[in-house]
Amino acid sequence: MQKPNLTYMKETLLKNEINQETIQSKHFNNDFIFDSKQSHHEIKNCLFEGVTFEECQEEDSYFLDVVFQNCDLSNMKFYSCLFRRVQFMNCKLMGTDFSESVFDQVNMKDCLCKFANFAFMKNKETVYQLCDFTQASIIETNLKKSSFIECSFNQCELQHASLSQIDLSTCDLNNIITTPEDIRGAIIDSYQAASLIHLLRVQIKE
Repeated sequence: MQKPNLTYMKETLLKNEINQETIQSKHFNNDFIFDSKQSHHEIKNCLFEGVTFEECQEEDSYFLDVVFQNCDLSNMKFYSCLFRRVQFMNCKLMGTDFSESVFDQVNMKDCLCKFANFAFMKNKETVYQLCDFTQASIIETNLKKSSFIECSFNQCELQHASLSQIDLSTCDLNNIITTPEDIRGAIIDSYQAASLIHLLRVQIKE
């Protein structure tokens, strides 16, 4: 997987750039943006560091070589966006909506993804590491080229999203909401089998 290719970036304020059609080679540090509704944005070669987005929306936008680090994107709406060579590092993504977006060479690490929406997405070479998907929605999502490392799926709804050949052996699968068809072929550790046996609708004799 290729990392974001960040080159020289000028530090500036997000409010001065947010309405530009293209935002390129900018560094936003400890910034705040409120009630921004954007579409068809191109955001390239940018570092968002300690930025809070409140009641914000991006639709049909393109993110290329971008890093979000220590940001709060809770409840932000990314509708039908393309993320290519993007990193989310130690970010709050509670209730964030990525529906119908595409992740291409995206790395999400140490992120809080409770209640987030990953429905109808397509993942191309995506790594999720140490992420909390408690009560998140992963529905009708192409996960073929996804990797999950030490993630929690407590009460995460994973439906019509095949996990075949995906290694979940380091993840917490307790109370995951899925189907036998979706979990079929996943790679798990023997200790995880007990948390999935309810999907077989069998009775365990004591």
